[in-house]
Amino acid sequence: MTVRREDCLDVSRVAPRAETDSMAPGATMRELTRDERSGGEHVVIECSAGWSAPEAGYSTSGQDFYVIEGDLSVGPHQLTTGSYLYVPEGVQFGPLRSEGGFRAIVLRNKRHRFVVSETSANGAVPGDVVGPLETWSLPWKDPMQDIVKKSTYLDPQTGQSARPPGVLTKTLRHIQLPNRREMVALTALAPGFIDPGTEHHPHDECLYLVAGDAYIGLTYGPSNEDRKEDLKLRKDYYIARPPGIRHGPVCTQTGALWLIYMNDMYTGLYTEVPDWKPRVRRYLAEASFR
Repeated sequence: MTVRREDCLDVSRVAPRAETDSMAPGATMRELTRDERSGGEHVVIECSAGWSAPEAGYSTSGQDFYVIEGDLSVGPHQLTTGSYLYVPEGVQFGPLRSEGGFRAIVLRNKRHRFVVSETSANGAVPGDVVGPLETWSLPWKDPMQDIVKKSTYLDPQTGQSARPPGVLTKTLRHIQLPNRREMVALTALAPGFIDPGTEHHPHDECLYLVAGDAYIGLTYGPSNEDRKEDLKLRKDYYIARPPGIRHGPVCTQTGALWLIYMNDMYTGLYTEVPDWKPRVRRYLAEASFR
């Protein structure tokens, strides 16, 4: 999946439309990004209290479900705020229902079509289902030991490859095959976190801000095209970066919790930003607790 670039998408401003393919009436969808070639997409699905989709079946795409708020039952699986479930392509799931309503991020790696069926598709592997996971109960880890394949940022104290202090991660799903690489993870930034440089990646990177705030001083393409400055993000903002998009410096006032999708393990190629201090200082000075 090659994502459509989104630098600072306020999801609340994306017009909802009816989700009719796999959902019963009453479900709406907000599109975050889409790959026109594969049909893969990232969306937010929303339903009101008492909604249900009574038929079981399977999707022609793998689907990652992360519940932002509310409750969602997927067959026997009960998901609440912060729960995660991955259902592979062709594996039967459902029926779906929600007592109190929900909003969920759904990640699809190819064109989605729901097929009503009492069984999984031929060749599907139910054993590849991940979850449901109560993500709050999973341990936070050092990203260098969890999601990072390569980082050219060097710890100023040790001179060793590292990530800036104040970031922790939880891998939810990781596939590393010759013809398919995907990683879904949660990343937390501590209040006052600062990454002083820009980075770019040889892979897609998509981030949904589940909670908190973030500032990105610069973002631009490989030839310095489509340059944007001083981006301010809050809860329910979304970013989609194709390979090569530079971004940084990054900081947060109150901390940030991101749901991240990448089509490979994390590789961060770091470059110094000479004026990072005044950029970060201006944003942190706006914090209400100061």
